[in-house]
Amino acid sequence: MIEIMKEMDKNSYILDIGCNDSPILPMLKKLGFSNLYGCDLLLKPRYNHYWLNIAYSFFRRGYKPILDMYDDNSFKLSVQNLQETSYQNNIFDYITSLSVIEHGIDPDKYFMEMSRILKNGGLLLTSTDYWPEKIINTKKVFSRDTPDNIFDRIEIDNLIKIGEKYGLILIEPIDYTYVDKVVHWKTIGLNYSFIFFALKKQQG
Repeated sequence: MIEIMKEMDKNSYILDIGCNDSPILPMLKKLGFSNLYGCDLLLKPRYNHYWLNIAYSFFRRGYKPILDMYDDNSFKLSVQNLQETSYQNNIFDYITSLSVIEHGIDPDKYFMEMSRILKNGGLLLTSTDYWPEKIINTKKVFSRDTPDNIFDRIEIDNLIKIGEKYGLILIEPIDYTYVDKVVHWKTIGLNYSFIFFALKKQQG
């Protein structure tokens, strides 16, 4: 996502949905972007802020900018349901969604809302949990109502078709090549990978 955006106009309007604990906005600020928005159902670190600051200061310095984001008013953060936001129509040049839609998101509502708030020609950059053959997860970790989903190849193809209904078209074919299961989620005892795709809002 950063590679796609880093050379673009630094005045671009960018929204990171599901921004809690996400590195996207701090990274973009470091690159000189200024119109940075974020929304999530929760906006605070998952663990004690004080002790995290101490731990990150000594052991994981690269994560401290994420903690600093919550106290930095230059980020325009808000608690919102990403499927029904209060943002005006056609406002964002880019929307990033880093490991969000697997957590109980309705695809139709997701793409409809993202299309509404994207400018014509804007990009929706989405990553999600993936493995080509279906891996069934029965545990709710971050999802409220349904178990967190690991998308398979058929489900990803269906997502792209749903996006097309709302004028969101792939900018290039998805790279479905894979080698290893690089994600090891100990909480649910499953191993899989990630997939990424970029959709562009067409004029209309």
